[in-house]
Amino acid sequence: MNLNRIHRIFFGGVIGLLAGFSFHMAVLPFVAEHFLPEMLDALHMTLRSTMLWAVGVWMAAGALAAWWGGARRGSMIFGAGGLLAGALLGGMMAWSSLSWGVFLAAATAGWLYGWGAGLLVGAGFGPAPEG
Repeated sequence: MNLNRIHRIFFGGVIGLLAGFSFHMAVLPFVAEHFLPEMLDALHMTLRSTMLWAVGVWMAAGALAAWWGGARRGSMIFGAGGLLAGALLGGMMAWSSLSWGVFLAAATAGWLYGWGAGLLVGAGFGPAPEG
């Protein structure tokens, strides 16, 4: 493994960490506050206990998006990671509040946020080098 690939993995993971943290602390609360205000209690209860693993999902998605590179692949990989993190968080909130609208809102927000971040990460790193 050459040094360029290690840098791609590291910096993609850092970008994923930051994306996961901002999704967890800013994007998802914003979506809940503006579209599902009745779910804020369930959201805050869920967010407290899920920070580490949710950010871990985003870190892995960022590292994979940077590893393979390219805007299209990056957006698909990061979008899938965002969808997974959003669906897991939304599922936990829906389970505790018995409202499945929050599941759809969280999964959709995660996918859209991840898709945009992956587009930037994949295009920024460019196609993966051979070898």
